Amino acid sequence: MSLFVILLVWQNIEIMKIKIERRNLLKRENQIVRENDQLLYEIELYRRMDAVQAFARKNGYRPILPDDFDVMVINETHVK
Repeated sequence: MSLFVILLVWQNIEIMKIKIERRNLLKRENQIVRENDQLLYEIELYRRMDAVQAFARKNGYRPILPDDFDVMVINETHVK
């Protein structure tokens, strides 16, 4: 009879350990999901055009002007 009681108590202890571990893992999962959402939000902030333009101005870039392009005309009769 005492063996049965010991096994029952041991089983309940193990179940409680598993429940605690599960709860901790769920908390960690929620934390990771929140961190991931925050990182995705920050990525989208940097993808906005005004952020890109501000970065370009800060680092000395300038807008592309028509004079920046060279046009090459290829005579298609010579291309095989």
